[in-house]
Amino acid sequence: MPREPTLQDALTDALGTYQQSQDKVDQILNNMEENKRLQEVHHEEIREDLKDLNTTMVSIAGVLADMANIMRECTAHQWVPSTSQSTEQTTTSAAASGQEALPQDPQATSIPPPAEGEPPRKHSLRPRQMPGTLAKNNTTTRK
Repeated sequence: MPREPTLQDALTDALGTYQQSQDKVDQILNNMEENKRLQEVHHEEIREDLKDLNTTMVSIAGVLADMANIMRECTAHQWVPSTSQSTEQTTTSAAASGQEALPQDPQATSIPPPAEGEPPRKHSLRPRQMPGTLAKNNTTTRK
């Protein structure tokens, strides 16, 4: 015949349940500490990645500044007015090679520099639509 649980049995069961609960709490606390440690490591890795990204962006900015300077120099050289001497040289070299010299219009090939006191002209740097790529209306462009 089964015997009736005593107060001692009830206390023993309660103590066992308490110890299991305490073990679970300890495990949860350990997991929380491990997660916190991993987060700190992860945050440190993120900080390092952000530093690397910043360094890369500074390098890109330097390259872009160099490109802008080169473009300014190219633009400045392009604005040098053509002279009649260069037209004569073209005609002479074309005649020497047996080709017909094309008439040149200095106004058609040279871009005048900005007037004195006028700010430098800005140039469009937007990318051009490449043939065969999707246009704004989602159709392919053709030459």
